[in-house]
Amino acid sequence: MERRSLLATLGTAAATSVAGCITIGGEPPTPDGLTVSSPAFDDGGTIPREYTCDGPGRSPPFTFEGLPEPTEAVALTCRYPNSLAQNFDHWLLWDVPPERGEIPAGLPDSETLAELGGARQGLNGIGEVGYLPVCPPPTLGAEEYRFRLYARRRPLDRPGGANQERFEEAIEGAVLSSVRYVGFY
Repeated sequence: MERRSLLATLGTAAATSVAGCITIGGEPPTPDGLTVSSPAFDDGGTIPREYTCDGPGRSPPFTFEGLPEPTEAVALTCRYPNSLAQNFDHWLLWDVPPERGEIPAGLPDSETLAELGGARQGLNGIGEVGYLPVCPPPTLGAEEYRFRLYARRRPLDRPGGANQERFEEAIEGAVLSSVRYVGFY
């Protein structure tokens, strides 16, 4: 329980410090056959403890299909929309090769992921690279976490370790389609 309280406190403090960051305006394009799913939990379902601050905190797995042409790269974000900063990032992942069709569980917290075709990870809401396990404040009930998969017409021109602002600058204008997947914890 101590780890949970620490992560929740750090998340709130970090969210306050990033309140001025930009967000992608409006809703992304509606998917035309683009689908995302997780073998770990259903869309709108409960995120298993394994992928949270109450468990090992591994990154969850996802599969995707129906990418529109000419998708050259896939990106995935995980955001907590109820923070003081409006969106608190738990995960920024980009340049996943589209032919992979999946993002495996338990990715290491490194800027470049050789095991995922050279995909890159950015800084989460507390300024660390990789997946930050979901962890609502202990005083709240189940909270919503939004995962979004993006089909991109070109890879992002950003090295691993980029922050939310740099990620969003690079992603705008090259999104062919996107789809949201929601989990609760």
